[in-house]
Amino acid sequence: MVKSLRWRLQIWQAAILGLVVIGFGTVIYFQVQRSALDEIDAELLGGARILEGVMRTMPGDLLEHGFMLPPRPRNDRRPPNGRPNPDRPAQPRTLSSVPEPWDQALQLPPLMLQPRGPQDQLAYFAIYSGDRRLIKAIPPEMASGWYMPRQPVQFRVVDFRREVVLHGPHETSIIVGKDIRPQFDRMRWLAIRLALTGLGVMGVGLMGGWWMSGSAIRPIQQINQTVAKINASNLAARIDVQMMDRELRDLATILNSMWSRLEQAFEQQVRFTADASHELRTPITVLLSHAELALARPRSASEYQETIATSLRAGERMKSLVEDLLVLARADAGKLALRKHPVDLKTIGEEAVSMQIPIAERSGVKLKCDGQRAIAWGDSERLSQVATNLIGNAIRYNRPGGQITVTTMASDGQAILRVSDTGVGISAQDIPHLFERFYRVDQARSRASGGSGLGLAICQSIVEAHDGSIVVQSELDVGSVFEIRIPQPPNKTEINKPLTLPGGIDPTWH
Repeated sequence: MVKSLRWRLQIWQAAILGLVVIGFGTVIYFQVQRSALDEIDAELLGGARILEGVMRTMPGDLLEHGFMLPPRPRNDRRPPNGRPNPDRPAQPRTLSSVPEPWDQALQLPPLMLQPRGPQDQLAYFAIYSGDRRLIKAIPPEMASGWYMPRQPVQFRVVDFRREVVLHGPHETSIIVGKDIRPQFDRMRWLAIRLALTGLGVMGVGLMGGWWMSGSAIRPIQQINQTVAKINASNLAARIDVQMMDRELRDLATILNSMWSRLEQAFEQQVRFTADASHELRTPITVLLSHAELALARPRSASEYQETIATSLRAGERMKSLVEDLLVLARADAGKLALRKHPVDLKTIGEEAVSMQIPIAERSGVKLKCDGQRAIAWGDSERLSQVATNLIGNAIRYNRPGGQITVTTMASDGQAILRVSDTGVGISAQDIPHLFERFYRVDQARSRASGGSGLGLAICQSIVEAHDGSIVVQSELDVGSVFEIRIPQPPNKTEINKPLTLPGGIDPTWH
């Protein structure tokens, strides 16, 4: 379950949704509780301020000693010894001895003494003197005892009762309170309702999240099903990206592109195998047929020599083809051995031209090399092979009286070798397939001239192994231009050094 993307999404969604619901419910609960307490506190404080205002108009002795003053003798005179006369019991002063208006004035507002609901509790108050004596309490049993607040106004909770305590005049203490047990009950029911509502929201959110996560991973399941159908014999399946979101559409597009390249690579491999078999079959057939004819009856020495010569040509053709295939196989595996060093493409072009001049003259084609010093970082032998193949193709597909020009130069940190001809040209539909293996623009002419269709593919592999590029521009009946670009040496000082070929031969000879 933990390894499932859908379950991980669901767990994270549940955790986030739970935190949001709990946080929202907690905020609501405490806001409602604070609002209810603020309302009660305002009511209690208003009553306490009324009592305080009445007390500020009362005589000080009443507030200092309280309504219930200590007992004293009936007459003001005391015995000589200063002790009370036991024969005359003292009579305490009661409320009736205090002026009636003060007693009536020390009352809470009528609204605080009337219940607002079936469970609403009445307010109470108690007033204490500075010497901790109770001055008045209504009802008396609700008096919780003397308390002097640390601040002028202080709120507290005592046994489910909310009280406000004020500093009154003459060091008195005013306590006004109310039983808030009904409010606690309402808050408890509010908490239960919030919890049930939160559970409902969690349930709906989790079901919606499960559906949304299923919708989100459904394209991934489609991708899995499509991938499961693809194998070496079925590479045509593709992912339908029409209904996918942008992120998954990008991924599916990349996968489709990858499978298209794989399909093309498999098709090329199959075609390559078939073409290689076809190319090898011809010289093998020639070799076997001539051997059978030679063994069919006794032959003269000249006939045996002719048979051996024909077999040798067939073997050389097979050897050349196998070597070309080996170069391509090593290039595909990234194991094409290159001995890189600073090499001048102008020198390579001049050497390739000097070797191809006899062939060009037999074909009636003019061949020349013109250019500047162009130092490349590469394998001189492999680059010479590229130049020779390009010049050979230019001669093969040129017309009598045509011209071939090999140009070299350096530009933007790259050495350039360009082979231009005035031959028959290449059609636009053939150019994209020109570097495919065994591809021939003219099947009949290629086989007649001994071409195998691997020359340009080998050139491209060698150039790409040098981190370079090869491009072609061509127009029918006008000619073609092949251009290779090879990076220059990483150390720029190597470009200006004089170059020598193995054996001390000067590469600048003409």
